Amino acid sequence: MALRRLTLKDFAIVDSLDLEFELGFSVLTGETGAGKSILIDALQLVLGGRAETTMVREGAHKADACAEFDIPMDMRDWLNQAGIETDGSLLLRRTIDNQARNRAWINGTPATAAQLKQLGEFLLDIHGQHAWQGLMQPQAVRVGKETFWIDPS
Repeated sequence: MALRRLTLKDFAIVDSLDLEFELGFSVLTGETGAGKSILIDALQLVLGGRAETTMVREGAHKADACAEFDIPMDMRDWLNQAGIETDGSLLLRRTIDNQARNRAWINGTPATAAQLKQLGEFLLDIHGQHAWQGLMQPQAVRVGKETFWIDPS
């Protein structure tokens, strides 16, 4: 399982972005203000995080964030039980307008933020510079998830 693509439209200061990821370990690095946190905020949004009007680019009516993942084998049953069709990839999409109304989809099927959050727990771990402290707890260590590390510089 892996994050394959992240697509943003009118998200924060981003006009549009289509970012493809290769297999393996991914690292986001750059100077302060380069936009690392914006990418992480977008990932958190599509994984059921809180939607805020500040995510909508100034002058735009709505922000759109979409992430495509390989489907983990252990998620196929969950998707089938939720009535969500699969074709080999998992497409999570979320929009928020400048009135704070938001919508979510899983493979084109309307979904709730809670459903995105459930999937997110199996798909991705996001670590900041102090996240290593959580790794000292055995219940925090999981195998088989995509991992992103944010370089604080």
